[in-house]
Amino acid sequence: MFEDDSEFSCFLGEYLEKYNIKITNYEDPYLGLSSGIDNYDLVILDLTLPVMDGLEVCSEITKKYNIPIIISSARSDTTDKIIGLQIGADYYLPKPYDPKEMYAVIQSLLRRVKKNQTLISSGDFQYEKSP
Repeated sequence: MFEDDSEFSCFLGEYLEKYNIKITNYEDPYLGLSSGIDNYDLVILDLTLPVMDGLEVCSEITKKYNIPIIISSARSDTTDKIIGLQIGADYYLPKPYDPKEMYAVIQSLLRRVKKNQTLISSGDFQYEKSP
């Protein structure tokens, strides 16, 4: 998660923990981008971040990784929504929102990603390949 509001990220993290979803939050976008994003199932991305705009972060992630991105932002400009979706975000959830809605979006995206993966198995070796 890329979120500069630590109180909000804690609140959302505590809610999602009830569903066995663990959040790692990066307030600094550069630290988050260098953390090995490919180890995560998806990214929740605020657009208003220090040092680097969230749309730039989204663009960097989509250039290097094939990972679902949910933009979670109080910025309500339609242009931000359109650009975010055009550069690779999968969903735009405007703040404020009910955390149940975020959970539903996460489940939907993860279901779709899992459906598009192929499991290759040979003896004790298993590999998931995305098309």
